[in-house]
Amino acid sequence: MKESDIIRTLFGTTPPPEDDCYFLAPNRLVTTDSLSEGTHFLHEWSTPEVLAGKLVEVNVSDITASGGVPKECFLNLGLSPTSRKKDWVKRFAKGLRVSLHQYGMKLAGGDTFSSPTTQLALTVVGTVKKPWLRSGGKPGDYLYVTGDLGQSLLGYHSIKKNWKEKDFKPAIEKHLLPKSKQILLKPLSKYKIHACMDITDGLIQDAERLALASKGKLTIQVESVPLHPLAVQKLGVDFCLGSGEELELLFLSPNILPNEINSIPVTMIGRFESGKPGTKFLSEGKTYLPKTKGFLHFNEEE
Repeated sequence: MKESDIIRTLFGTTPPPEDDCYFLAPNRLVTTDSLSEGTHFLHEWSTPEVLAGKLVEVNVSDITASGGVPKECFLNLGLSPTSRKKDWVKRFAKGLRVSLHQYGMKLAGGDTFSSPTTQLALTVVGTVKKPWLRSGGKPGDYLYVTGDLGQSLLGYHSIKKNWKEKDFKPAIEKHLLPKSKQILLKPLSKYKIHACMDITDGLIQDAERLALASKGKLTIQVESVPLHPLAVQKLGVDFCLGSGEELELLFLSPNILPNEINSIPVTMIGRFESGKPGTKFLSEGKTYLPKTKGFLHFNEEE
């Protein structure tokens, strides 16, 4: 079963939520995200401090993509024979406090349990004046993405294949500890943001989700997508388009935005129009079909 099919099965006849966060009127956002050993990380690659930071960042990214500010959080900690050791717990706790302090967040509770492998889950509550929903896109909107794409996957391959040259260091850092774009929340709020999400499963999959939620057609110019040059050189265009855990913002706006905000590139990569919901990639004026969708949690044949 596909991930989307599993989610629909869980919700039964109730339509599943489409957004990064659940909006609790009048001004609250709630999100949760997990890191599972073997799926999202390996202890050989990630220190306790890095894992604590990444757990906070992926959740703050969801709050940011919904237009909010994180406030409180609840931690579920499944400790394995490796992570239940005193040194690991102390280092994780210190890293968590540092990351939470960075965003002015408070740890409000949670649960701790024994597990064969390390399982980390954080639920974050935030505040928002008016949420950015994936479903708010309007015909004529421009599609924007922050930063560049491909570094996270390049970082994964760099670690796995033991590429130790200094050129790969930024990509390795982005893979192990991607950063939310909370710093862009205030300046972006000066513009009309009709729909927004963060890129966690790659542009190919996430753009499709944005188009389906907004019930329209996204046309993306491949040449306009800001792909990291070294990632393109080592992995190719298609793998960069499918690179996940980038935590870059993907959003729709009717405004013409500057090319850079707070030293972070903001690039127009396409247009949203009425039509059959979905995504179409163009390259040199012709339809472009990427050879990969990016990482899939579940085999569609299962």
